Amino acid sequence: MTTPAPPQAPPQGQQQPPPQQQGDGLDDTALAVAIAAFLAGLTVTASYAASIAVLLAALRARFRLSRAAVKALGAVLSDVTQAPPPVTGVIGTASEQVSRMNAARRAQYVTAASKRVLAAEREARAKGESAEAARDEALARERKFYAMHLQAMWNRSAAAGRIDMEAATHGPLLGWYSRHDTSVTPECAGADRHNFYVDNPPYIGLPGIGPHFGCRCEPGPPWPGGKLLAGSGPRYARAA
Repeated sequence: MTTPAPPQAPPQGQQQPPPQQQGDGLDDTALAVAIAAFLAGLTVTASYAASIAVLLAALRARFRLSRAAVKALGAVLSDVTQAPPPVTGVIGTASEQVSRMNAARRAQYVTAASKRVLAAEREARAKGESAEAARDEALARERKFYAMHLQAMWNRSAAAGRIDMEAATHGPLLGWYSRHDTSVTPECAGADRHNFYVDNPPYIGLPGIGPHFGCRCEPGPPWPGGKLLAGSGPRYARAA
């Protein structure tokens, strides 16, 4: 049998590529679903620390999370559970859809933030710096991101409430009203003076929620003779 040749050293001046990290388990899409279910089941009287510990043990076994991933996930969950989103309620079809969307987005944020915290720790170790200090700095940044995330959740819920109130007055067929100024986007300008069904959202989403972040469009009475926007838009019913 021929003895395999030893690995060749990289050319002078070229760094050896770092060894590939084993998967931490944070990329599994089912993980966000499990986290969404956990967050939805929490109550104000629950012991968050104990509940998180039980969840992490179950997630580690189910998704084969690395020890480092469990630590990062636990730190992010601790912050998130201490700052739950405001209770907005469900008053109609639009707010029901947005409630599911918000639950999914919150869980997706948890997994994404955990990966960022974990990456910060690893980068610090690679530089010979304190991983603990890097984790604390990363978590401080994530708290600011999460505050923005909570505001976005509130904005979506408020927009959904306006849609449901209009639907209660005019029925499920509503009109799309855009603001024609220098800040209007092509999607919103194109949707203006069209109609849509609340229970079958347009492909671009719902006014004030779907086309883009910070959408300023409003729902209103259906436009007489207005064209119908294509449906089968994002419902987020399966995400959470």
